[in-house]
Amino acid sequence: MACTGIELISKQGNPYWARTQDFEQHFEYSGVKVPKGYEFESTFTPFVTKLNVMGIVWAKNLHKSPVLLDGINDAGICGGSFYFDHYYRYAPTAEITNSGKMPIRGEELCTWILTHYSSLDEIKANLSHDVGITNEKGPMMDMSVPQHCVFHDETGRSIVVEPSIENSFRIFENPVGVFTNSPTFDWHLANLKTWLERTTSRSYTFDINEPISQIQLNELTSGLIGIPSDYKPESRFLRAAFSKLLSVQVDDEFTLNQIFQLLTSVNTPKGSLRIPQNDTSIVAWTQYTDGYDIKNKCLYAFTYDNRNLKMLDFGDPEKWDSTIAFYSFISKQTVEPFEQKNVWTSGENTI
Repeated sequence: MACTGIELISKQGNPYWARTQDFEQHFEYSGVKVPKGYEFESTFTPFVTKLNVMGIVWAKNLHKSPVLLDGINDAGICGGSFYFDHYYRYAPTAEITNSGKMPIRGEELCTWILTHYSSLDEIKANLSHDVGITNEKGPMMDMSVPQHCVFHDETGRSIVVEPSIENSFRIFENPVGVFTNSPTFDWHLANLKTWLERTTSRSYTFDINEPISQIQLNELTSGLIGIPSDYKPESRFLRAAFSKLLSVQVDDEFTLNQIFQLLTSVNTPKGSLRIPQNDTSIVAWTQYTDGYDIKNKCLYAFTYDNRNLKMLDFGDPEKWDSTIAFYSFISKQTVEPFEQKNVWTSGENTI
């Protein structure tokens, strides 16, 4: 409902990606390793995985109907699924099967892609021929969940997969490495270029393939002055994009932390975002934040109630379990005491 993702490239040229998962109802979440050859039996059409994937699964009942919300596979394809209200275009099951495709639900799109494709070009070439999104409801909600996805590879390239065409997909190159929710991705890019023209000396042609270059500090020195501060997707896209474009470049060991810091500009505290429903409103919040070291295939995550990082390493898939393996979050805040230091150490800034 209010998710945001940001990719950063380290000084060493390595890509990192992190996202927030925001929603107005509680789901179960778990770290997961899904081995190659595992059968997802609870999906709309059961299928067998072709690649090993590590990531986060979500569901109302994880052990009954898990699907990937984000993850990384053998080939280093990394990305996740985001809410895509109003602009999705799903199709009747019969229309999908009659066109020779396999029907899946909206919430299963990320799972299908990460378990079947080894490159971004493979996604672009095959996805629209392989599957279509059915409009039939599933176990997550009283509908096929509105979702679109973003994916990154080990070179730092990124694409957006958008089911905004009935029984097909629009797939965009993502030149800014930022992602949120509705409207469509080309709208977000055009809106970002409009704001860049207002705040810098640049001008744009507004072509969808036009690159968005790194802003130089002498062009924009006042941070996010004038940028909308609300929680709508278009506002969060702008804050995330400006925060990223103005970010300093850091070494590998600090890049993921830098993205987590950038994401604080789009976090949703409980109570700040209220969604009208009948005569009342419901609260949406940032349920977890996670990030991926794409080169080394490591996942780091923390929850709303526990800011301490949990880490999951891809490791050697030959040593994985033969079936899906779950890794729990610790939702209650854990606290480590200060350590007494009696000698000043400048490198650690301690006394």
